[in-house]
Amino acid sequence: MANQILDELERHPDHWQLNRAAAKALQACAHVIQDTQNAARLVFLAIGFGNLHEENTIHGDSVDLQNIGINMINGNITEALMILFNNFQDRGIVLPELLPPTIRRFASNEHPAIRALILRRLPYLQSQNPKLAWELFHSAMQDPVGLWQSAEPCLYSAYHDHFEKVAPSLERICRDGNKEGMETWGRISALSALIGHIDFANLLGELNTLDITEAWQGVASVWTHPDNIKQHREQCLAGIEAGLKADSTHAAAVARYLGSIFRENTPPISIPVELTQLFFSAFEHDSEDNHHRLFGFNEWLNATSQRDPERALATTEIYLAYVHRTKPYFYDHDNQLVQLMTRLFAEAEEREESDQGAMLERVVSIQDLLLSLGVNSINDWLKAAERQ
Repeated sequence: MANQILDELERHPDHWQLNRAAAKALQACAHVIQDTQNAARLVFLAIGFGNLHEENTIHGDSVDLQNIGINMINGNITEALMILFNNFQDRGIVLPELLPPTIRRFASNEHPAIRALILRRLPYLQSQNPKLAWELFHSAMQDPVGLWQSAEPCLYSAYHDHFEKVAPSLERICRDGNKEGMETWGRISALSALIGHIDFANLLGELNTLDITEAWQGVASVWTHPDNIKQHREQCLAGIEAGLKADSTHAAAVARYLGSIFRENTPPISIPVELTQLFFSAFEHDSEDNHHRLFGFNEWLNATSQRDPERALATTEIYLAYVHRTKPYFYDHDNQLVQLMTRLFAEAEEREESDQGAMLERVVSIQDLLLSLGVNSINDWLKAAERQ
């Protein structure tokens, strides 16, 4: 079928010239062609689209460049060329002579959406043909406006083993001062610092100098990832602490990422009490809606109490003080707070003689605060205990 499609396009060029249906047909053919001769035919047909100038076919604030590109005629051609190239590299098939220069031409296209599609498929090519892949990367990024999100996977795939290729892009983002690229800069820089390519203290200093919330969002997404905390706990917690102590806008952004940690309960990630205090302080000064932020926190507290009752107790005191002051939506899902209180009371009773009832007094205070906050599950729990 692919051969028949190519035959039709070649026999009636006037009808199919710069035609959307023809572009989509070439993209479809690229998936199945496995010989150099037919690949050369496809490339020759694709070259004719190189001078086509298009306007965006879809619009809207939520539409990114890649979505724009895949809805463009030249976007279909770009996808066809990249699919063909990656498939041939993967199978070790000889490339058509015109394929690399044709891809280079599309990588320099004036429309950023076309260049975004080149970047989209570059990470795989980086492992197969790094010289050409980086050449295409630099061509596509000659004008980087709007493209850092598309470029980030290329940087991510290379930072670990080829940081020297990535460093100039990180420096460029800082030099340009474009906020659109700062989240990418933060993520790749934080990952690079975890493995020693970037000095961690220098990274914190640069974050403070830049004073850009998007940069803090980028690093926070790395520092709060459960796997990164497990492997690089000291650096991640130090980074989170620095973020929570930064300007209130930056601290709120870091706190939003930190909230995801409390959804890890198997096992729960241990967080220092001091960090929890900073976390709630940042939330309290954040103007955004906070009703959904603590989803899973009760479960995390309950799970933590099984491993470290003292930490769970101190964190619960901070948590309920925050709830008392800010009045967010508060509900004991699955009786997690009841289970928490049961464990805390059991631990406090075991320690009563050794600590002269200090822990028990704190647990009772928490119980009273929960009752004052109208937590029905605690009230029902106490009534059930009285009947026994």
